[in-house]
Amino acid sequence: MKGDRTLVKRDETLQFGNWHVGGTEFNLNGILTSNYDTNEVELELYSDEPISLPHNTDVVYGKTYKGQEFTLYDCSIQGSRSTSKFFYKVNCSYVLKGGNFASEKEINVREVYFSVTNLNRWAFQSAVNMKLDDDSSEYVITTKNIDDVIHKNDEFEFTIRYITLPDYDYYFTSSLKIETNTQLVINFLNPTSLTRAHSIINQVRDFISLCSDTRAYIEYVSIIPYVSEPNDFIQRIEVFGEAIDIENKEKVENLRDHKPYISLEKIKGNFNLCMQNWFKKNEKLRPVIDLYLSLNYHRTSLERHFLNIVQALEAYHRLTRKNYVLPKGEHSKKMKTIIEHVPEEYQGWIKEKLAFSNEPSLHERLEELLTPTSKNRLHEGKYHHLFRLRDKEKNEIIKDIKYTRNYNTHFDEKLSKKTVKGEELHQLIALLKNMVEFYLLTELEIDEETILDLTWEKSNRLSIRNTVLESIKDSNITF
Repeated sequence: MKGDRTLVKRDETLQFGNWHVGGTEFNLNGILTSNYDTNEVELELYSDEPISLPHNTDVVYGKTYKGQEFTLYDCSIQGSRSTSKFFYKVNCSYVLKGGNFASEKEINVREVYFSVTNLNRWAFQSAVNMKLDDDSSEYVITTKNIDDVIHKNDEFEFTIRYITLPDYDYYFTSSLKIETNTQLVINFLNPTSLTRAHSIINQVRDFISLCSDTRAYIEYVSIIPYVSEPNDFIQRIEVFGEAIDIENKEKVENLRDHKPYISLEKIKGNFNLCMQNWFKKNEKLRPVIDLYLSLNYHRTSLERHFLNIVQALEAYHRLTRKNYVLPKGEHSKKMKTIIEHVPEEYQGWIKEKLAFSNEPSLHERLEELLTPTSKNRLHEGKYHHLFRLRDKEKNEIIKDIKYTRNYNTHFDEKLSKKTVKGEELHQLIALLKNMVEFYLLTELEIDEETILDLTWEKSNRLSIRNTVLESIKDSNITF
């Protein structure tokens, strides 16, 4: 809920207080400067005489003169001097507002509350019902409780929670605003480090970004720390800082109904299995996920996007498919025969050149990935045409990919005329992005019909785009 993020008041940019440097006996006055728009925090400590502070320390913690507790975690310290004082600037990865922790070992997380951009729309479920009372001719507005959507594993319980409330800041006139907000909650079964909790938060964010095909940013994070003797009430601690990819309004793209994506509603019935696969396979598929998501997050040239998405497909095939051409014994025998028939002075060179000769080529990897299969014979027609482009045959698409990849990697002028550029390159990137998305969603064991419908819709839109552009070209229309 956005209300958690507004716990930080925008006018609280300067916090004067007394600060302890973790692992030392130093206790210094200083000013904490927070820029909540850029999510940057800096603490400046000062002393009348030079002191030996560590360049790096786990924590710097203290209390402001207003009584607010802060802990800076994963810190670096740099010193400087003015005419009469010595200054020490502290930068950190995380800021914990609302608690003091004297060491890294004390920062153990029990629960995490957070949200990401577009969450309410992606996870939308109707909670408000309005009915006309025939007797009084008045409208009766009721709300219903929406069941939590839950995934459990051996490490934590992940919950999508709904809260429906009226806008209490709204002045009642002729209308009433009632909103359902969605909150994400992680309950760890054992005390967990903040960095591990942050990693799980990022995995959830990336999952929603994959499903919604939009950039997703964290709106807020708050935690309940693990304590050995829990009290009846433990205050939530807000977490922010440079390590957390907090929402930037200028970068957020609103999720729209007309854009094809997989909403929570489409996977809710199989949510536990879907998330089990996502968390279980995340480390293995991380290179593929990062390369795929780079197309949404990073503004760069079409050529760089193309190289990233081709690399993502190569990595996916390497990590999930057979990564050899011949059985190991057969290939070793073949290598031995070749090397024995080469003059001794060249054998070392030949052996080095053939070191990776048993791995599938890019052509062979693309051949397999461009030919998805289905256990349902009713889907065979769609699967056959799922990854086609501009009426090109599969081999033509593979050649376009290989030539364009090789040119933009090695810049061999002989390949320049064989590469695709401009609009053709844009469409080729869109096709490859659809392929990576298709295979990642398949890894989650989402219902085949759901994935196929999404990919088919995106493929059709790409085909329509091409048809319109070809029509414009044939008509010699200019803008």
